[in-house]
Formats: sequence, C-alpha cells, structure tokens
Amino acid sequence: MTEPVTATATETPTADNPYQPYTDVKPPAGAQLSDVNGQPLTEREIEAAEAESRAERESTPEPKDFAIAFPDDLPTPPFLHVQGVPNFRDLGGYACLPPSTASASDGKIYALRRELLYRCAHPTHLTPKGAQYLTQTLHVHDMYDLRSAPEITRLAVTVANSANDAYPLANPNTGCIDDYPSLTRHFTPVYRSEDYGPVALATKLAWYTAEHSVDQERGYSFSEGFVKAYRDIATHGVPAYTAMFRHLLNRPEDPLVFHCTAGKDRTGVFGSMILKLVGVDDETICWEYALTEPGLGEWRAQFIERIAQTGLGGGGGSHGKQQVHMGERPAISREEAARICGSRAGNMRAWMRTVLQGEFGGIEGYLTKMCGFSNDEVRRLRDLLIREVKPEDVVRPRDIPGWTPDGGVVDG
Repeated sequence: MTEPVTATATETPTADNPYQPYTDVKPPAGAQLSDVNGQPLTEREIEAAEAESRAERESTPEPKDFAIAFPDDLPTPPFLHVQGVPNFRDLGGYACLPPSTASASDGKIYALRRELLYRCAHPTHLTPKGAQYLTQTLHVHDMYDLRSAPEITRLAVTVANSANDAYPLANPNTGCIDDYPSLTRHFTPVYRSEDYGPVALATKLAWYTAEHSVDQERGYSFSEGFVKAYRDIATHGVPAYTAMFRHLLNRPEDPLVFHCTAGKDRTGVFGSMILKLVGVDDETICWEYALTEPGLGEWRAQFIERIAQTGLGGGGGSHGKQQVHMGERPAISREEAARICGSRAGNMRAWMRTVLQGEFGGIEGYLTKMCGFSNDEVRRLRDLLIREVKPEDVVRPRDIPGWTPDGGVVDG
C-alpha cells in the first residue's frame, strides 16, 4: 500500500492562481493550461509538450529482462538479487567507529548494521518472487521513494501501456508498487514537483555533463557539476532524509529500502551520510557509492545508448514553471551520456570534503542545523546503527573486473 499523501486542493487556475503541476501527485485529467498564466495552451504548445513527453519516455532506460538482470561478478555482499530490482544492495557491514558506550581501544570490531538499510534503483519491475524475498526474507516493509511526482507520473503512463508481465506488481494507475500486502511505499521526494532524474538534471543545469577537474593537492579527479548537484540534493532533500533518519531512530528494528530512479544520486547522498554518521572511512564510502555503475548492469549500457541517440529532454518544470521546448532535442555525445550515468569515487570525495564537511559542518551539523535533531538524538541514532562484528563479517572493498571506483566501468 502507499502511505497517504496530503493533496493540495485544486482550484480553477487563473492568471493570479495558476495550476502548479504535480504538487497533488497526480494532475487533474486534461488540464491543458499554462502554468505561467493559467490560460489554455496553444495547439503548437500542446504538440510540443506531447512530443517532448514521448521523447522523454523513449530516453528512460528499461532493462530488457528484469527477472534475471543480475550482472556477473558483483560482490555479494553487498549486492543482493531481488528479482526485478536493479542495483539492490545492503548498505551495512562496513567497519566503523565504536558506539559512544565503547572505547576505540577495546580491541573489538564494529560495523554499520547489516539487514537494516537497503538501497536500489526504482522497483517498478519487482516480481512476485522478488517481493516475497524482500518482505519475508529481508523483512522489509517500508520503501522510501525519493523520486519526484513527474518522474512517477511519466512512468505510470508506461506501466499503463505495457504488458502485465513487464510490471507484474505495479499499479497501472500510479506506476508504483502500491498494492502489495505488508509493503508500504512512503512518498518522500527530494524534489516534489520537479523532475530531477539524472537526465532531466543534466538538461537543465548541465551539471552531470561537466568535465572532470583535478584536485592537485589531494590527487584525484572529480566533476564540479556533481558537487553542485549533490549540494542541491542535500539541501532540498532535508524533509525526505529527515523522515528516514527518524525511522531509524524511532523504529531501529524495522528495515527499510530507499531508492530514486537509478539508485545513484539522491540515494547515494543519503547513503553517504549514513556511512559518515557511524564513522566509515572515506575511501570505503567512495567505493560503496561507485558500485552503482557495475550494479546497474545492462541498464547502464541501454541508458547511455538511448540518451546518445535521442538527446536530452526538458525533464519537467523549474520551480513550478512550465517549460515547452521547441525544435530539436539537444545533442549529446556518448561520453557525456556515460558521465550522466557515472558514479565516480572522486565526485563523492569532493562532495564530502567541500559540502558535507566544509559547508554543512559535517554530518552532525547537517543533522542538528538542517534536520532539527538534538545532539542527544544524533548520539542515540549513531549508537543504534552500530554493532560489534567478527572480522570475517566485515564487508570490505574488492575488485570487480572491468571497473574501478575512480575510472568507472570500462566500455568495450
């Protein structure tokens, strides 16, 4: 089922009170009105918007066979094969600092709890077998959906017009896993009314296609664009991230899964903050973040090809303003498309150093100043996430053929 979301009251749009799309999750049927002035769209604007919508759907990656799409050579742990869901992995198991009740010199080994926090790409292709594994084996009953309403609405159209076996459990009206018993989807968007999927974000701000820079002092390359994007995500994502932090504080024995579209950026920012909170070392955090490239498997290759072939669309409104794009879709090279799909370790290093530590005052500063937690709540949350483990149970970074954390997947 889906956790209820309070809908914004819909009134007749006017020039002074224009219709704001998607703030009520699903727009009124046939509301072909301008978001700028509340007036009816012209025929040319309608045609352009429909063409843009079709092109956007065509550039949305969909693996050909989700039932068996589990790439070879993925380390397990942290990866798990939940049938129908790509890039699914356990965030726990990495060595960290001891809890506040223990001493760093006690000789014991501590790690972020396993079987509590799971991350993935969107689960719309979840199969009955996958759902059974998710709820009965992993005991996950809460899914936090970080996607925007436009992303979900666009995918709902695809679900409604696809064969049932492609989306066996998705609700054809919402495009989401809303009706599976004992599984609740929490709509916690980082951006409610803007489409901030990776393609859309790259289109509007050119962040994900920026060339890599090199930090000469520290000796690694990164994209300034990703740093800007992740700053924006962390800032706008405070309500969504606070909800998940509160879940962990108030219901520490109830596992959860969190996801966006690819399970890379909005998901990756939250994952990095969890790992920083318990004191996992930076290189391991960067390795975990970078795993998304191999974790997406065939989806990544298809994503790159579709973007390179079709160009980039508008990706939804900007701050509630309607965007109607005329003419050709912007061309993009395959190299730029690969950057959009990338999760290079250097980007995470730069985000943590420049923004999380340098601007937010570390994870403690983010939780207290931006999320409203007390210092005592931060301490309790941290302690709840840490467990003593045996040396053999620690998840350690390892090599994956054809991939490096800093270089990404090597395309043949």
